Amino acid sequence: MKHLSVLFLVFLIISCSNKKESEKIKTPETKTEATNSANKNQEEKLTFEKYSKDGIVLNGQLQIFDEKLNKIEELEIKEISKIKILEKSNSIYNIDKSKDYCLKSNFIKIEYKGKNYIVFGRDVYEIDESKKIDFARNDEKFAIFSIVNFEMGAYGGDDGSTGCDDFSLLIILNKNNQKYTTLAIPENQEYKSNTKFANLVHDDGSMEDIYNAKVLNDSLIMGIKISYQEGYGSYFLRTSFKDNFNKSKITDRKRFEEESVYKQLK
Repeated sequence: MKHLSVLFLVFLIISCSNKKESEKIKTPETKTEATNSANKNQEEKLTFEKYSKDGIVLNGQLQIFDEKLNKIEELEIKEISKIKILEKSNSIYNIDKSKDYCLKSNFIKIEYKGKNYIVFGRDVYEIDESKKIDFARNDEKFAIFSIVNFEMGAYGGDDGSTGCDDFSLLIILNKNNQKYTTLAIPENQEYKSNTKFANLVHDDGSMEDIYNAKVLNDSLIMGIKISYQEGYGSYFLRTSFKDNFNKSKITDRKRFEEESVYKQLK
């Protein structure tokens, strides 16, 4: 009887061990199937809509993706370039294993130097043609305008407001040679964005717009007006041609309550 009890105990231990080994083998298969299913669903959801706009890509490395959102190559953009925006994805995504909600962006189909590419929307900017301002210096003609990428931004969440940063960059076009230039972020700017370039804020706290640009000797002086949740304001953004706009400074910041003063800025 004692021997039978020992044999039964040994059999029970072996049986439990085999069961655990079986579970270990099945677990990776289950996870793999779930992962493949998630990837398949994401691929099925990737659709584009027509979005014909003029755009800008900044100099640097531009990541290129295929239709399944796999990164396939990087293009070296040697100078700020105008591109054609063709389509944008109907959904927004994270890349590079990021889980930051504010970094989500559309994927964008663009035409650059006669070829079509799929790029991440954080790396491509749409030109706001309605706010382009012309100015001149001697025989050179220029235009300044804002550009904005396709990140989440301040609005677009389930409740309308996301709490994410939202701003557009300022770009100067030399019409004589068709060269584009960014402006350095002002050394005394109160709002510290995650970009090194001068920008206009448009979030749920304030909205900035450029309303004029004047040349005084070697300086370029841009008038910026601000609409707060309560009240209005303005300031001048100053930079210089000799520094190729690599330095800038905010001056004459004002705040006022009357909307009539805001509307008179021009």
